[in-house]
Amino acid sequence: MHIIGHHHISMYTKNAKKNKDFYTQVLGLRLVEKSVNQDNPKMYHLFFGDEIGSPGTLLSFFEIPLLGKNRPGTDSIHRLSLLIPDENALTFFKKRLESFGITWEPLIYLNQSAISFKDIDGLEVILLVNNNYKTPNAWRKNPYTQIPERYQILGMGPVELRVKNAQATLNFLKETLAYTQRQDMAETVMTLDEKGLYTDFVVVEQQGERARPGQGYIHHIAVNTPKSNDLNAVYQTINQQPGNNSGIIDRYFFESLYYRQNHILYEFATADPGFTVDTSIKNLGKLLNLPDFMEDRRTEIENNLHEL
Repeated sequence: MHIIGHHHISMYTKNAKKNKDFYTQVLGLRLVEKSVNQDNPKMYHLFFGDEIGSPGTLLSFFEIPLLGKNRPGTDSIHRLSLLIPDENALTFFKKRLESFGITWEPLIYLNQSAISFKDIDGLEVILLVNNNYKTPNAWRKNPYTQIPERYQILGMGPVELRVKNAQATLNFLKETLAYTQRQDMAETVMTLDEKGLYTDFVVVEQQGERARPGQGYIHHIAVNTPKSNDLNAVYQTINQQPGNNSGIIDRYFFESLYYRQNHILYEFATADPGFTVDTSIKNLGKLLNLPDFMEDRRTEIENNLHEL
């Protein structure tokens, strides 16, 4: 297949300014893209990641001010993890979170030391020690944060799916998307690279009520199909699957394909052209960036947005 790992993961936030402050000032990610929801330009769409917003480092948030509380449940993307270099980085973030009044819980996750905490919207985030596991060469440090490079978040780690019918998800990941199941972990983990944690899905079977979207809800997970021809190949495969897909959509910063399988919404997104297509690295995230087809509405759109 033509998938090389995660691309981004997208969530709901109630307040884009508080969201930005949390992910940049507390966690030390960079705001690399400040745009709007292309389907509803009254809503901010923010991307946080490494210095240039490399695929696999990206967290994206849609602002919905009138959002109610999220009800966690099954048939959902339950939580995400972010990789950090080592135990020293874990100690650093424990103290850092405490200094901001954020409580954390220790855990062992996929045989690795980790902590779990909630962001300002109640989204559960795991900081997971990466140690000697491989990470993509393309990932960069963030020179725009006060957090020392040796402790900085590397990028996305395993994403946890909770579903009533785990076998349906496992079959899709294995037979359609060419993931393989790890044999060295107690959890059910599907991977594209056994030497790294950066591509992994943790699949948990859970009965009960389905998740109800609200604050901190994870809307979709995007995987990286680097070039247009990779995305086209995936499209040919997904088109043979039951149910509808979005077809390939030009999102300006990348091309995308959306498909819902067993209640989980997957996006397949190209790495190119990326956020530097129209902005220098130095200026990423500073100005409201609109795709060309929305540029003629800039004044109207900006008037409907609050300051970050």
